[in-house]
Amino acid sequence: MNQITSEYQKAQELASSEGGRDVADGCRHCHDGNWIHLRYEYPDEQAVTDTLYVVQKPNGGEPGGEVIAEGVLTVSELSKHRYIHVDLGDYDGEVEVFFFDDPTEPVPFEEPAPVEDERNWLERAAESVASSIASGAEWTWGTLQGDFNENMSTSQIITNAIVTAVPVVDQVADLRDLIANSKLLIRDKRYDEIGVWVGVFACLIGLVPSLGSLAKGVIKIIWKNVSEIGRVLVYINKALHRTGMRVNGYRFVTKLADDVVDQVGFVSQKFDEFLNLTAQKVSLLKNLTPGFVEDVLETIEKVRGMASHNFEAAAQAIKKRILKATSGYATRAFSVLPGHSVTIRRVTDMVINYGPYRHWQKTMDRPSWSPSLPEPKGSTVPDNAEFQAFRKASHARISKWYDELLSDPDLPDSIRKVAITSPDFFKKNILSSFAEKPVIKPLGKDKNIPSEDQINELYRVIGKEENQTGGFWSRSRPSNSEAEWRRENAVRQDWNAAGAYVVAEVPPPDHALVGKIGPQSSKNSPGEVLPGGGEQVWLPGTKAGAVSPDQIKEYYHTYWNDRTPVEPLRSIRNAGKIGECDL
Repeated sequence: MNQITSEYQKAQELASSEGGRDVADGCRHCHDGNWIHLRYEYPDEQAVTDTLYVVQKPNGGEPGGEVIAEGVLTVSELSKHRYIHVDLGDYDGEVEVFFFDDPTEPVPFEEPAPVEDERNWLERAAESVASSIASGAEWTWGTLQGDFNENMSTSQIITNAIVTAVPVVDQVADLRDLIANSKLLIRDKRYDEIGVWVGVFACLIGLVPSLGSLAKGVIKIIWKNVSEIGRVLVYINKALHRTGMRVNGYRFVTKLADDVVDQVGFVSQKFDEFLNLTAQKVSLLKNLTPGFVEDVLETIEKVRGMASHNFEAAAQAIKKRILKATSGYATRAFSVLPGHSVTIRRVTDMVINYGPYRHWQKTMDRPSWSPSLPEPKGSTVPDNAEFQAFRKASHARISKWYDELLSDPDLPDSIRKVAITSPDFFKKNILSSFAEKPVIKPLGKDKNIPSEDQINELYRVIGKEENQTGGFWSRSRPSNSEAEWRRENAVRQDWNAAGAYVVAEVPPPDHALVGKIGPQSSKNSPGEVLPGGGEQVWLPGTKAGAVSPDQIKEYYHTYWNDRTPVEPLRSIRNAGKIGECDL
């Protein structure tokens, strides 16, 4: 720990050159604004280094939100700092951070020189294809098979990506790949293989100035193996930045998913030009092998006729792989507040991460839930005379409770207002859900009430985020069993997907009705009843909700939600400190 690594020194020098100030005075200066500190470590608490991080605005715990910052974690065993400092700019809200795991050390990357004379470049490729067809050559020029052949390893693709990034050599290598893949289409007639079209597409998309050989290299690697996304991103963000090019890898790659589809027309046009030139070159050989040449020209036209459709298919296939890479090989997104540090630590045992979360998570949805299915086994009991008598007496019972509540001088205005302005709603939807007359309970701290009887926090099971502010709550967390929860709370299958529960701070409102839950007849299981018997808390409110979204402080997956994340990661959050980071 007594020496600063060269990586750290380079980061310091870069920070100094970018900020126009000495790094020594930057520590306190940079902590004046909005920032977070990040660390990612193994189970033994050693730092995971050369891993890409992405900081985004909240997106339900999943990658894909609006990116605020990204970069490479440069913490190592020799670093003096334990965290890296991330400036959030003007954004002062909660953020989420995720990582791409364990990429290998990248090699230096140089921005390619653009192909200035596209016509000459395409003509050279066409001439090479025609010459090879005429001679029957086995394409042994260097590594003429290109980077899309089945036997090339990831390391070879990376190496070739570096070679193709060198000016002039870049154009030669791109030309080589175009020739190789065109040969597969025209001479070998492998036009039913999507990988061949992807190869041609990647070569020609390199002619787009805003994408260039960087796009081609990304497509090569991800097409070969989507799990290499971590290497790709570090390769761009770390190695490329050393050249002075401030390309943001994650944003470049995610945008590339849309760019490839947008450039289908451009690629089709350039390929059409290439086929025209190839046909011209092949036609010059007509006197030598007329029958063979005619067959080749016929194949060229066949390839031309299917090009647009196959390039569209290739672009969609590339996009699908890019999205699979960026979403499938990132960690979950962990929330952190500005001015705080977060350590994401791997653990040896898988952790079921029920919560808490600061926002609704996409995994809280339950695609397997259906409102038409029967309730889980154990949720219901057979209907009987007792339940039937309860339902028969409901009108008289509810009317009596209603009159008694309104005549109570201590009935809070918040409850009285709902009862008077919407009497039918109050009777049918509120009072009818209780098995016994509910009692009025104050919410919040009250010195006249024992602390154990005070109601400061409530729980609500929901199936959709928009249901979080509803009126029915509980003083206790839901049980571990969905069947038990539905049975005791008399919640029908068609009412609630029950993938999550939220925790709200109260008051407001100032008072609630609390009482035993009454039975409900099952809609999907005729002759069955959800008996109830648990306790519920009803909060008065408006159509907008009984509580405000600001009162929701935590989100959890329910214990029966099969989409609850299971991961070998655990987050540790603390207030950030000056001196712990790389500034």
